[in-house]
Amino acid sequence: MTAAAQHRLNAIAELAQRASREERREQLIKVAAYIVEFEGIDALKHARIAELAGCGRPLVYSYFPKKSDLYFAISESFYQRLEQQFTCEEQYQAIKGFLAGDSSRSASLEALIWDVIDEYGCAGLILRAVPEINEDFSDYHRELVARYEFRWHRYFLELGVDALSARLLLDNCTAVTKNFALAYSRGELDRGTSLRRTLAALGALITLEIERIQKRSKR
Repeated sequence: MTAAAQHRLNAIAELAQRASREERREQLIKVAAYIVEFEGIDALKHARIAELAGCGRPLVYSYFPKKSDLYFAISESFYQRLEQQFTCEEQYQAIKGFLAGDSSRSASLEALIWDVIDEYGCAGLILRAVPEINEDFSDYHRELVARYEFRWHRYFLELGVDALSARLLLDNCTAVTKNFALAYSRGELDRGTSLRRTLAALGALITLEIERIQKRSKR
């Protein structure tokens, strides 16, 4: 077990001592996210959650009757926490500044995303990359994207990227972020390196798409 994995388990275990129903639910979500990240999606079972959370399976089922409910809760918690970290306008200005050659705001924003990963892990990103995991989650995923990801599309659309290309670009950016976040959470990269490499990769992806649009407009 990596140091990062052990740290996450220790933090989760501390929540078990709390009596609040909402805090117990948060603990179970974080346990589920831990399993997805470090043991794999197929390992996400009510029995395994109960084992790590130190409770009985009936308690887990009382909060999350179906596995889909666990997927929903992991994703919702991750997105909500991201939304609390920075406003849509701050994100817009960060992307705008980055493409203009000023990476200070985007570096600060990416660090905030990494703060969420430190707390919740990157299971939300993992599930974002596999919306077809089951039918229930596919339907929920479309709703989730509509509620939270409009802010990522905003600048792409203003650059002249069509709706389909903007969605695919965002899918690629999410996949890149997920891969570097996993490398960070597993101890393969330190935080500073993972942040720098993520920003560089995202910048390259977005720049290439802009160049493609500009070439197409000149034809």
